[in-house]
Amino acid sequence: MAQYSPRQCLDTPEATDFGFPFAPYAIQEQLMQELFSVLERRQVGIFESPTGTGKSLTLTCGALTWLHQHEELVRSELLQRIAEVEKEIDRLQASSAQAEDWISAQSESREQQVELQQLNRLRSLLEQREQQLARIRERTKERKKHQKFRTRTKPEGEQQQPEDIEPPSDADADSDSDHELADGPEEQSEDRYRAVQIFFCSRTHSQLAQIVAELRKTPHAAWVRCVSLGSRQQLCINPQVRKLRNVGLMNERCLDMARSKAPAPANPSKKSRLAVGAATSLSRCPFKTPALVESLRDVALCEPLDIEELAAEGSACGGCSYYASRSAQDDAQLVLLPYQLLLQQSARQQLGIDLRGSIVIVDEAHNLLDSIAQLHGSELTRSQLELARDQVTGYKEQYARRLSTRNLLRINQLIFVLRRLLKLLEPKAKEDGAPPQPPPPPPPVRMLRTYELSSEGDFDNIDLHALLEFCGRTRFAQKVQGHAARAQREPRPSENQPPASSRQTLLQRLAMQHQTLGKQPPGKRKLAETQPEAETEAEAESKEPQLERLAPSPIRPLLAFIETLTSNAADGRVLLNVQAGIVKYLLLDPAEHFDDILSEARAIVIAGGTMQPTQELKEQLFARCPERLVERFYSHVVPPDAVLPFVVAKGPTGASLCFSYAQRSTPVMLKELSMVLQNLCNVVPAGVVCFLPSYEYLDTVHSHLEQSGGLETIARKKRIFRESSGAADQLLQQYAEAPGLLLAVVGGKLSEGLNFADDLGRAVLVVGLPYPNRNAPELQQRMRHLDERLGPGAGNEYYENLCMKAVNQCIGRSVRHIRDYACVFLLDERYASARIRDKLPDWIARHIAEPNGIGFGAVQARTARFFKSR
Repeated sequence: MAQYSPRQCLDTPEATDFGFPFAPYAIQEQLMQELFSVLERRQVGIFESPTGTGKSLTLTCGALTWLHQHEELVRSELLQRIAEVEKEIDRLQASSAQAEDWISAQSESREQQVELQQLNRLRSLLEQREQQLARIRERTKERKKHQKFRTRTKPEGEQQQPEDIEPPSDADADSDSDHELADGPEEQSEDRYRAVQIFFCSRTHSQLAQIVAELRKTPHAAWVRCVSLGSRQQLCINPQVRKLRNVGLMNERCLDMARSKAPAPANPSKKSRLAVGAATSLSRCPFKTPALVESLRDVALCEPLDIEELAAEGSACGGCSYYASRSAQDDAQLVLLPYQLLLQQSARQQLGIDLRGSIVIVDEAHNLLDSIAQLHGSELTRSQLELARDQVTGYKEQYARRLSTRNLLRINQLIFVLRRLLKLLEPKAKEDGAPPQPPPPPPPVRMLRTYELSSEGDFDNIDLHALLEFCGRTRFAQKVQGHAARAQREPRPSENQPPASSRQTLLQRLAMQHQTLGKQPPGKRKLAETQPEAETEAEAESKEPQLERLAPSPIRPLLAFIETLTSNAADGRVLLNVQAGIVKYLLLDPAEHFDDILSEARAIVIAGGTMQPTQELKEQLFARCPERLVERFYSHVVPPDAVLPFVVAKGPTGASLCFSYAQRSTPVMLKELSMVLQNLCNVVPAGVVCFLPSYEYLDTVHSHLEQSGGLETIARKKRIFRESSGAADQLLQQYAEAPGLLLAVVGGKLSEGLNFADDLGRAVLVVGLPYPNRNAPELQQRMRHLDERLGPGAGNEYYENLCMKAVNQCIGRSVRHIRDYACVFLLDERYASARIRDKLPDWIARHIAEPNGIGFGAVQARTARFFKSR
């Protein structure tokens, strides 16, 4: 693909030229202009704009303004350069006849002619692309006259500045985390013009949908080609695929139907399409006909659609939304996608995403390092390994005589690896004849390098790359899953009948694991899988009902784990916990998985509401390009008197407040906290959100309040709500109807991504410093790795930053728009430390009343005056 890079530089526009749909605040103007400069100068920008400042919309307007001006500059400069080169060639040809050194003149003329040829080719490709896009727009207009497409109505009435966009939860991101290379990227012609694209990613589809809604309010919506990408789980409209639920099975069934030779129903009506399963389950998908996919692709390119709207358009016109979005992606200017589809190289390859020369914007990036580590980590339990061993063994015994020698070898190797992993998770047995002794303490958790695990497991002589290639090429996971489904329904004799006890063991484990496996984290990386061995239609139909109900296959997580063992040994460690029965790969160095993004993209923007502290982000991801790095931290849009933060170092009785793990459950601290809550609930109107370090401590505090009478006292003023580790939807609904005192947990469902604006959060309390368990093996290994890589003290810095990022997220739940106001109470004397205060958001730290802490009486009095003045 060809691309033209202008020689001229764009000037940063005035604040009024960004197409912002409202009168921008000062920090919004600054952010848009700084962003424009970062994109133009090919830099890496880290931006912190507090929650509630319209950050996501500001990023969108800034980036699209740059893109629009860049595209105009490309067109004008390309034509200008062609004219200059033509003129230079004429001059050289005219003077070459008279030049003494005519050989040099001819050589220079030939160089100019080569450049002119390249420029004309670029112009031709660019014109072809613009003509193609014009035809798409024209076709869409014609089709809308004759076809039914779903219409969207924009809300009317007064438009206001948007609150900052944050997703309500991670629920809608989970499905993409099980992304796998079910099929390869579509063929792309090299002989075409490739314009600069903007890839805007965030944690969930919910946030991306809100960006589309805000984009429609801007003038950019009239010209930008915006496409939302997702997995089949979000976009597939075929009921025969959707009912499988597991995204891995959905990918495979979709491919089976795409490759099927059985014809799809001719011109199916909407009713017959919904009942497509009544026919053969492996007929061609009626939604993937080229004309329908092209029609939906054109619509997606001509109007910004979020992921749900794209799926609804597919249902309305009968085209496959998944393949339409993939087809539209290459011609899109703004591509919206969740973290999982951008940060994993396998996902980018599968979707055909080319980041060369592009703009990458990562929003809500406060946990970017953790997200990369989680996406590229993998975990297996003993029960998963046992089930995988039984399923693979059962498959081999069923089809041993039909398997080629090479394939049988690979299956035996996989079974051997499974048995060796299970052997590593077995407790050490007592030697025969040894006298009885008290049971030894449980063995400590072990950390191994990948090659150490392979060596100790005695499978270091197996070519894991070849084993993975075999499993991907033959779609082995799907075949084992199908065989397990049939075995679960009705065991039947085979050519090599396994013993009854063996079959019974498999059936028992299938039944036992049906629920427990569903709770395990999905495999993070999957393998490319191609055409399966021949399978009859009757076989496919026989396994269909079972695939719907079968627990998630342990084969995919197994292959994902084996793939981690092929990675650079220095980048990660394998945690071996015999007592818990877990083997887990931990990615310790995320830089390797981000380096290709960093090297390919023209510019990268990392943004969030609470990015500080940023030192570890810079050291781990951007250490090799410090010259490209730009950091900007902006204040809040609210006036200085709209937020009143306190460091509460002493309680109502004058006792020093220290909610460390060792002291927080003492009678003194529980009494002080109870009195603080009772007193503040007397002076703070409406909602008070109190964040506690853990669910266990929340239970302790609630029990103390109940036994001491504090609960009854508070209940006279406010209704009391209590977060649990389960779903929070009902709790939030009840709290929104009657805001009172909400006891929540740092790092829980209510501490990130939720909006406690106005009366929902007039006060936020953070009790103590919520440090994670320092003795956790994973944390110890990460800290040790950072000390080795970045120098002594880096591990402790990481440990402290984990705590402060969690605190900052809690603080950001309140003060969500320019007319909002709230108090923030940091309950612990350790917050008086300058080291800790420096890691708080700047808009909080600089407004803290008496940073070294004041008496609680003064805190209560100032709080009362603050709300009285409002």
